[in-house]
Amino acid sequence: MENIPLEIILYGVLPRLPAKSLKCFNCVSKPWLALISSNEFINDHLHYTLASNTNHLLILTGNDTCLYSCNLDFPKGGTVKLPSFGIEPSVVGSCNGLLCIQSYRPYCLVLLNPSTGSYRELPSLLPSRRCSAMNFGFGFDSKNDDYKVVRIVDRYSSLGFLGYHMDRIVHVYSLKKNSWEVIEWTSPECSMGPSRENGALVNNHLLHWKFWCLLESKYRIRCFDLCEKQWINDVPLPDCMEMGFNTYSDQNSNTQDRLLDLWVFDGRLYLSIKNQKQSAVDIWVMNEYGIKDSWVKLFEISDPRVFESTRVSLIAYQSIKRQILLRIVYKAEHKILWYDIESETVEIAVIGGLNDSLWVDVCKGTLLDVPGGSKIGTTKQMA
Repeated sequence: MENIPLEIILYGVLPRLPAKSLKCFNCVSKPWLALISSNEFINDHLHYTLASNTNHLLILTGNDTCLYSCNLDFPKGGTVKLPSFGIEPSVVGSCNGLLCIQSYRPYCLVLLNPSTGSYRELPSLLPSRRCSAMNFGFGFDSKNDDYKVVRIVDRYSSLGFLGYHMDRIVHVYSLKKNSWEVIEWTSPECSMGPSRENGALVNNHLLHWKFWCLLESKYRIRCFDLCEKQWINDVPLPDCMEMGFNTYSDQNSNTQDRLLDLWVFDGRLYLSIKNQKQSAVDIWVMNEYGIKDSWVKLFEISDPRVFESTRVSLIAYQSIKRQILLRIVYKAEHKILWYDIESETVEIAVIGGLNDSLWVDVCKGTLLDVPGGSKIGTTKQMA
């Protein structure tokens, strides 16, 4: 280290280190504190972090329903308990290292950087009555330099003696304006699932949800552009889905049950699809966004626990051991598994000393503060 020029350390090495380590380096000297706290350094660190396969934080929901964070590169290390803003918190999205967290009693939405302790509570928008489904999305509008939250609610509205019909209401929250806006109020043709399925974020501003079209007996992937505050072109599906899964299932199987998840892996949209004929779950990724022919099957998982699951989600890739962290819903229970790419085997994952987790999400570790936010105290380290 003595032979390495200080300039290389400060501007070449430090921006590539985890956010947690950099926070410790604030105590080295006043010049280091000034450097690490500068907007230029924070943006450089964000650039390197987003472009790399490191600096991932796993956000775990423990059996006590509290949230914990853990470094993916050291999954057997300790976890840090995140601040509690309400009962039963859940992550509804992450972007640039910021988490959007929903809690109940009191009902609230909070933006939090788990690496820095910067947070901001958003104005309450209480759930609608007769709500049948409610999902969120969170991302960044680079056109207006603004973080935004999307809330989609399907609810039943009374028609008097005629019964009920379904309404879909889309709200968008702007952090700059600190207010919610109704973007759409329609009668939907396709339905959202009642389970937790928040928006899959691509390129920081494109949010995606899957909808089931009953009349056509097929799925539709809709895209909401945060910059334009509107729905844009649907994402094309791979041929195996467009053809009604005829290569994946028999005539007696339910087409709707074949698609197990839509999310983002390594910056690309992916689909997990149940392949009945092979007794496996196939993972498809879209290598070039919006290009139908770029869908490719990444791999298939034939482990019985995965195949029999009702939801299979890819969380993160650990490059050191060439393993992929999976979240599954197996026999009504949430399980966290490691999938080894080379041996094609699956084993139970123990993350941060927690033998079991109700849920797991992932975000990048960055130094960004929530705009207009406050700081919270140092969180408690678990043994």
